[in-house]
Amino acid sequence: MANKSNSSGCFNILNRNDLNWYVDQYAIPASLHPTLPEKNTPIYPFVPGKIGVYTRLFDYCNYRLPLTKFLIEVLLFHEVHPSQMNSFGLARVCHFELACRGLNSDPDLNVFRAFYKLNRSGS
Repeated sequence: MANKSNSSGCFNILNRNDLNWYVDQYAIPASLHPTLPEKNTPIYPFVPGKIGVYTRLFDYCNYRLPLTKFLIEVLLFHEVHPSQMNSFGLARVCHFELACRGLNSDPDLNVFRAFYKLNRSGS
């Protein structure tokens, strides 16, 4: 059974039409070569050369591809993959970045860390 600490039980449920809808709706660049895994392929471990992405991230977090440099900084600092982030945590990162840009400022990881603390599950 899949849970927060075991993604090996999470499988693809999309079909080709669903993928095409997400590619169109969220303007996913064709250069990223979006593809569907086989129905019985778990999201983790990732297929070599591919990054698994949950569609719920698009629906609930305003998640977009390609990723912004700031989001990549946050993910690298915390050593997490986007699929490991809670949708509220990912939304906070995006909200902070948008607020900075609205103030004509570049988002800064140290400033972000002064306002927000991202916790690992079980911490």
